[in-house]
Amino acid sequence: MRYALLVYGDQSAWAGLEGAEATRRRAESMPRWLTLFEEMAKADPGVAGRELVAASEAKVVRVVDGERVVTDGPFAETKEQLGGLFVTTLPDLDEAIRIAALVPTAETGSLEIRPVVER
Repeated sequence: MRYALLVYGDQSAWAGLEGAEATRRRAESMPRWLTLFEEMAKADPGVAGRELVAASEAKVVRVVDGERVVTDGPFAETKEQLGGLFVTTLPDLDEAIRIAALVPTAETGSLEIRPVVER
């Protein structure tokens, strides 16, 4: 079954960080991410994942009364924002949960697991 693992975290912790500090924090967390990527590749060699830019850079598009309305940033006011996603094929939900728990962000944020509709 294909699953989307949606990675949510508090992006405010990164807001306003100087370049050197952001680089240091990324380097500090990278070994755990590399371990995750190795484990994911064992479970699904075709796994795809992407980090998203900060939610503050997002645009929200709606059509209201036939008119396009574009607003800045995320629509919902929430502490956790979508920061990335993985799309993976795994044998079952238990394996998806196991993999999601390995994502470093799961300790400070959350992961949403959603089966992908296959038609």
